Amino acid sequence: MAACAQAAGLADTGKGGRPMRIEHRDPSLTYPRAVREEKRRLVLDWLLEFQFSSVDLLARRLGLTSQSSYKFFRSLLDDQLIQHFKSVHTHQARYLMLAKAGVDLLQVAGRDVAHAHTQPSRLNRYGHLMHDLAVQRAVLTRLAHYDEVIWDKHITIPEQYEKPDALLHSPKNYWVALEYERWRKETKRIYLSFMNHARALIKRHYSGVYYLFDREQDLVHYQTLFAAQAWPEYHYNRTTGKITLAGTHFQPDTIECLRDCFLFIHEPHGDKK
Repeated sequence: MAACAQAAGLADTGKGGRPMRIEHRDPSLTYPRAVREEKRRLVLDWLLEFQFSSVDLLARRLGLTSQSSYKFFRSLLDDQLIQHFKSVHTHQARYLMLAKAGVDLLQVAGRDVAHAHTQPSRLNRYGHLMHDLAVQRAVLTRLAHYDEVIWDKHITIPEQYEKPDALLHSPKNYWVALEYERWRKETKRIYLSFMNHARALIKRHYSGVYYLFDREQDLVHYQTLFAAQAWPEYHYNRTTGKITLAGTHFQPDTIECLRDCFLFIHEPHGDKK
């Protein structure tokens, strides 16, 4: 991946100027008010970028546990900076999103709050809910190696490309895409995904792709398809959603280092039901 990023140089994400800067906890802070303000800033920024999250993930963002951070999150709720959201899929889990006072605070701080909230219909779809949380978890495990992140809803790339689940920016000045696969897609959709990323890599919209998988057998399946000497190409009709064979094939080995730009990782999150 490093060699690929080096070869690709600085990717043009077309990100529209809205990445979240990844700020790390300052261990030198000891004054309680300063510590609380830092924690509040990290939580509100995360909720602004990803629109909702779980108590467990937000606590992890702070380097804490949900138990040790209970009073802190309770204070944010009491101050009406954040709020619980209700969903038919929440069960015993606690999910949080920004409240109006939190959005107002971010706006005063100069943040772009145009997309501070997600659509309630998305939160009522269990598959979307679990997928978005898995993406957040994957980003959290990589925070030490990157300095900016953009969630897919805030990525702006040319219309003919499908957005990755997230983009991460390295201090070495390149972007990598992240794709989380909770379930195995149809073969035609997998090859559409491979081709989408291949074209984006060739056009230097980013410099590498992490494919992350819940299940190891899915990883093996994707790798087997990826290893084919030629990839069948498909046409995708955005209006109807219909996918048809193009009758042509793409040969990834004709593009130098292209295969090195894809990394397949088994990364189960344990939330599947």
